[in-house]
Amino acid sequence: MDAWTDSTTARERVETVATTLSQPRTANWIADQAEVTWDTAKKHLDDLVESGALLVTDSDEYVPDPTRAYFDHLRELVLTNDREELRGELEAIADRIKEWQTAYVVESPDELEATLADDHPPEEIRERRRALRRWENSRQSRDTIQTALRLYDDIESLTDGVLGNTRLEGTG
Repeated sequence: MDAWTDSTTARERVETVATTLSQPRTANWIADQAEVTWDTAKKHLDDLVESGALLVTDSDEYVPDPTRAYFDHLRELVLTNDREELRGELEAIADRIKEWQTAYVVESPDELEATLADDHPPEEIRERRRALRRWENSRQSRDTIQTALRLYDDIESLTDGVLGNTRLEGTG
């Protein structure tokens, strides 16, 4: 833990904890995890709410804004990949889905999920559950990439065609 507090600022720790939450949490909980005082956490959390990175629930708990996360992800896809790379990833996803369909003799994740109740050894059931999670994640990635491709021209026009000459901070 010492390296965590020595190598990051209080704001960085609060932001890291708060923006990676999978469920709403209180300022006290976030302060404890970030190893800061409640006042410090509350100040930085309020800044994150104001910037749109976090939402506050009716019970004064904080959670990352899923809408912003989605659009940030779309933006990252477009700014870090060209169309051919995105199309290539769609092909790779289609190949993985075809492999699961063939391996488990099913057409959809629902059909694969139904096989979990079949009489299989425990390791086979675990493998099918892993494949099911990967399939669902792949479908979600596919949908996001398809949306990014549909928005590609719009985003490119917003940047006046300089998309190829830009990069996101911290990449390449």
